[in-house]
Amino acid sequence: MDTDSVTPSPIDRSPLVGRAVELGDLVDRATGGTASAVLLGGDAGVGKTRLLTELIARSREQGVRVLSGHCLDLGESGSPYLPLREMFDRLQLDEPETAASLAEAFPGLGPLYPAGLAAHQVDRGDFLEALHDALTYLGHERPLLVVVEDAHWADRSSRGLLTFLLSRRIPSPVTIVVSYRADDLHRKHPLRRDLAEWSRLPGVTRVVLPPLADADMRGLVVGLRPGLVGAATEDIVARADGNPFFAEELLAAHDLGKAGLPGDLADLLLLRLDSLGDAARTVVRAASVAARSVTHDGLGHITDLSVTEVDDGLRAALDANVLMPSGQNYVFRHALLGEAVYDDLLPGERVRLHRRYVDSLSDREFPGAAASLAHHAHAAGLRKVAAEAAVRAGDEALLAAGPADAAAHFQAALNIFAEDDIELDGGCGRFEVSLRAARAFVLSSDPHRAIGLLDEVSTADLSAEDHGRLAVRIAEAHQVTDLPDSLVGMLQEVIARQDGETELTATLLSKLARAHLDDEEYDKAAEVADEAGRVARDLDLPSVTADAMTTLGRLDGFAGHRDRSLRRLDDVIEAARIAGDVEAELRGRHQRHRVLARLGDHLGAREAGVEAVHRAVELNAASTPFAVDTRTMAAHYAVVTGEWETADAMLDLSELRLPESSFTAVMTAVGMQLAAARGQDGDVLARVARVRPMLTREMMVGVQGGSAAVDVFGRQGKVEAMLDLHDEIVQTIGMVWRLRNFDARIRLSAIVIGHLATSRIGGAAEFARVEELAQAAETVAGTRGDERWLGLESRAWLARARAERARHDWGGVGAPDSVTVDLMQTAVDCMGEAVFPYDEAWSRVRLAELLLARGDHADAREQASLARAIGLRLGASPILDVVGRRGSAPAAPRRDGKAELTPREREVLVLVARGKTNGDIAKELFISTKTASVHVSNILAKLGVSTRTEAATMATRERLLD
Repeated sequence: MDTDSVTPSPIDRSPLVGRAVELGDLVDRATGGTASAVLLGGDAGVGKTRLLTELIARSREQGVRVLSGHCLDLGESGSPYLPLREMFDRLQLDEPETAASLAEAFPGLGPLYPAGLAAHQVDRGDFLEALHDALTYLGHERPLLVVVEDAHWADRSSRGLLTFLLSRRIPSPVTIVVSYRADDLHRKHPLRRDLAEWSRLPGVTRVVLPPLADADMRGLVVGLRPGLVGAATEDIVARADGNPFFAEELLAAHDLGKAGLPGDLADLLLLRLDSLGDAARTVVRAASVAARSVTHDGLGHITDLSVTEVDDGLRAALDANVLMPSGQNYVFRHALLGEAVYDDLLPGERVRLHRRYVDSLSDREFPGAAASLAHHAHAAGLRKVAAEAAVRAGDEALLAAGPADAAAHFQAALNIFAEDDIELDGGCGRFEVSLRAARAFVLSSDPHRAIGLLDEVSTADLSAEDHGRLAVRIAEAHQVTDLPDSLVGMLQEVIARQDGETELTATLLSKLARAHLDDEEYDKAAEVADEAGRVARDLDLPSVTADAMTTLGRLDGFAGHRDRSLRRLDDVIEAARIAGDVEAELRGRHQRHRVLARLGDHLGAREAGVEAVHRAVELNAASTPFAVDTRTMAAHYAVVTGEWETADAMLDLSELRLPESSFTAVMTAVGMQLAAARGQDGDVLARVARVRPMLTREMMVGVQGGSAAVDVFGRQGKVEAMLDLHDEIVQTIGMVWRLRNFDARIRLSAIVIGHLATSRIGGAAEFARVEELAQAAETVAGTRGDERWLGLESRAWLARARAERARHDWGGVGAPDSVTVDLMQTAVDCMGEAVFPYDEAWSRVRLAELLLARGDHADAREQASLARAIGLRLGASPILDVVGRRGSAPAAPRRDGKAELTPREREVLVLVARGKTNGDIAKELFISTKTASVHVSNILAKLGVSTRTEAATMATRERLLD
């Protein structure tokens, strides 16, 4: 069975990803008006058939005639010219008149036709000439694409026919594409020689599809299952090894709750071993236990084979494309093939081979030796050896800037401690490994795992020093989360137990200063930070000094001392850079970004955040907590300030391979914010379920992602869903963080009031909730005593909330008063000052609506035009759907029950009246065909007609296009 041509039944047709270059080239060839030929190779399942399916569909859309046929696995005794027969059978069904004319004009085609049409005995040479002439004839009529799939199964006659066609260039626009499975071409395969000859022919191009890149594989998996993220996606991507078919099979198994390989896939993979001899099978089985790669000498130690037998076995496995060289080592051609072989081993066979690996690794030193030893010792049941090796591997991974790997190794050791009461050499026990594991979890941006681990540590018998070390780890984990728990009491208690001024004492004081800062006890935070800095300087502890100075710099920012705050933080950053203190430098950059954001310098915050992210990449620390949190906020400010390409870059976590955590949830929430602004409503709502479990862990999940979903629900007119989600966010933040009033509530209120206003203007009754929502925004502002103490962002949203409240009260009846118009103008001005172009554009849309209702047509058009310009620059389809491409002022919906067409819908209706298809409309308005279809459906519904012709007639009769 050709896995390229089979789509697993539980999976819908997969999206085509990562093949844009190859597809573009093939389409250009098929439609370019000249003859060409392509040999398309690639491993089974890599996507050859999927690519050809897309090629055929696009070629037909552009008027190309397509003939396609398949070779089948029938051996050399199969029916000759099978793919050609399939082509002409289909031609007779699709174009019977063309088939009949070909039979009459080229009688030599007889072998391809059933009895009664042109069937008679012909000479092979005459047959080939007739086929060549027939294809030339078809190509002269219109461009022709000839596709022969699975040539690795081609019979001798079909291979000879392909040699003839590729050698004799066809003098008309005929493109021939021949696909084959590269991994089936063992050394003696008959197609190998033919491919070598064909590749040297003029006009023949050979293309081999490589495995997909990891980023493309993630796109494939997410495209098939939008709700699957984090570790599950990464596992499938890693195991599939760039093979789309394997990914689809693994995804199907995941859907069914199966952890191992799907049975059908395992059977398919193991078929490759059937042709191997005993020595080769032994070599392959030993290689499967190695987990990664294996050396030639290693196979000699692990197996009982002689040197000659190992050589012969390796050569056979290489010839069969089961193994392949990788530097000086050998690896499986497909990682899943190694899994299948390993799963097929007998239990005793597995243990025996793992023990032999342990023996061979016990006295060896090389990068990764400890990790390999831990793996094999655990599988062999040697638990103490496994625990010691795992701890050593964790230490090595931390030194190599691999905290996620380190955390996994330490966790493996802790799992052994939980089952066996063992003591490792050197007195390294469970407590010590727990501290190391917590540190690794924090550094890999998974602080909640660290907190859960540290919560299990008993403090009953700890010395004062160990209690202090534990407190430091607890503070490190908590202080990079949004958890509301105060650490002040715990840290004060632990500090009181310490003896004198030591490095540990200084570290604890710096953590206590940050705890006071988190509790908004600013005076106390400054006092303790000063003390921590003094002790650290006395003991020459530059890292602790930097931590204390960073806290003081942040406090200067809270007090409004911009220059002093930034100067202090810049000093910390420079000193840390010179000293090579990565963590101190990244925290300083993180706090510098936050100071700029708090002071309302949103452009500066964005640039500082992006610079910090790039610096973290240079330092190989892009996955550490301060780097990831800064990346999140840099992405947020790139979204709100209109640098959406920068936001896309910040939101791309594919290279970081982060575990699914609160950090990745916040990043997903910011992505929802960007998707909502782009009009990708379905994407936003699909992510709600993914981030909802994190609402109680990270406040920003609700503030960013929740508000985006609230906006989408409101835009879609789903008032109840909008209000329910708004209430869930506010109640969760109130319950978990004990915050009844928080700045982001102003924005939430403004968004909801705005949609309720639009609904009322469209004919709904007055909403009683508006008063409550407006009051909530005012209450938050009132907690500052003076609105000037609000951040610029909050002031802008407060102005918008007040304007939307007035717009709701107007309700679309008569002309709005000057107060309402002035309030919306203030919202426009504030959003502009904050440099929030998307939200400024929406405010201008609302202002244009009010001005138009008041009769100020010229001013309304100006505001709509300015909103349109922003929408076009950003690619914000929600804006353009309201004002259209020409910047038409949006009229309020009529209150007589009939809906008014939006400017975008009027543009679409003009094109419908001209007889344009949805595809034509999409191209002219720069939107997708699906979006054009939705607009047409909405227009038909609003006009109360059922056809496009009726819509055009009504548009002309009622002068809707004037």
